[in-house]
Amino acid sequence: MPDMTVPAVLFALVLLILLGQWLVVRRAKSMRGQTVPEQLVHACQSTEGSDHSVNSFEDRSDMNVLVAFDAPNCGACRKMAPALANIAERYPGRVFCLSVLEHRELAQTLRIMGTPTMLLVRNGQIVEVFVGITPLSRLLQRLQLTWPEIVPVDTSSGKLEKPVIPV
Repeated sequence: MPDMTVPAVLFALVLLILLGQWLVVRRAKSMRGQTVPEQLVHACQSTEGSDHSVNSFEDRSDMNVLVAFDAPNCGACRKMAPALANIAERYPGRVFCLSVLEHRELAQTLRIMGTPTMLLVRNGQIVEVFVGITPLSRLLQRLQLTWPEIVPVDTSSGKLEKPVIPV
C-alpha cells in the first residue's frame, strides 16, 4: 500500500486555500446594502487627482462612486489598473483608488481582506462588491445598471456617449 501522506497534505492545503478565498469573498459581499462610513467620504474627497468639479458630493447621500482598494505589491491590482483607468476616463471624478496601506483603518472598518476590492456606491449605499480581477466589460455593465442617469464620456471623441443597457 503506497504512502498517502503527501497527497493528503496537498489536498488539505488546497482546501485551506479555497476556504480562505471563500471567506474573503463572503466577508466582502456582506458589505452590500451598508451605508458608506464617513471615513470613506473624507478619503475620496481628499484623494490626489480627484476631480471635484465633476463629482462634488457633500455627504453620503449623493455619493455615486467606484472605490478600488489596492496594495502596491499586489499583482492582481496591477492587472486591474488599466481597467480602472478606462473607467475613470468614462466616468470622470467617480473612480477612486485607495491603498490599504495608507487607509488601513478604513479597510478594517469595511472588512476588506483581499486586494483588489472594488466597492460600487450609489447614493451612499454599497450596492456591489467586486473582489479580485474583474473583467472591464462586467464592471462597465454593472456601472450602467447602477448609475443609469449618469452618462459616460466617450473616450474616443471626448463627447458624452449614450449608455447601452443590456436587456
